[in-house]
Amino acid sequence: MKLKNKVAIVTGSSKGLGLIVVEQLLAEGTFVIGFSRNKTPIDHPNFEGYCLDIGNESAVTETFNNVIKKHNTIDVIINNAGFGDYHKLEETDSQLMRQMFETNVFGVFYLTKCAIPFMKKSQQGHIINISSIAGIVGIENMSVYNGTKFAVKGMSESLYKELRPHGIKVTCILPGSISTNFFDDFDGFTASNTMMNPTDVADSILYCLQSSATFHPVNLEIRPFHISKQ
Repeated sequence: MKLKNKVAIVTGSSKGLGLIVVEQLLAEGTFVIGFSRNKTPIDHPNFEGYCLDIGNESAVTETFNNVIKKHNTIDVIINNAGFGDYHKLEETDSQLMRQMFETNVFGVFYLTKCAIPFMKKSQQGHIINISSIAGIVGIENMSVYNGTKFAVKGMSESLYKELRPHGIKVTCILPGSISTNFFDDFDGFTASNTMMNPTDVADSILYCLQSSATFHPVNLEIRPFHISKQ
């Protein structure tokens, strides 16, 4: 897909990977709409930011409808918003678990459901769902987060088969540890230079979006790669 003059929504746009993806899309000439809890720190004529809870269905639907009224179509959805928690399952608060599923899973469902009819109408589009290595491998003390990311991967694989006949691509990105603020709330964890640079992950997302009409990246697993010096 050529990204110039296309319309894209990026969730979790205010920081980390989402913010970098927004910047890269703008550089390609894309009209970008950011959905996030906090204001996205971007001032650009082709950017619109909306503050909302992606886990609130009515807020997502209302905001999406406002976007459609202005742009009439949607070409790209990047479901990036999400958060994690580092605790044993028996130590995890049930309300926190609900919040994690609302953001990481239901948020993907709400926005994607809104976008599909418009993508079907135009017989083209690309949905990028950001899962995680935690969507294919169990990680100790992250069982709830694992559950959300396995759900995103499973949803993506089914959706790809549902939408393929309509010319719509669905790609699930499965990154390992990225050096962002994601780890700020994890006791004993900090981002480090052994993790992936978020710009590299954003580059991979744009690579998928710009793939030819006859090429469909379905699952993209990305891992840190650091060669130890002897």
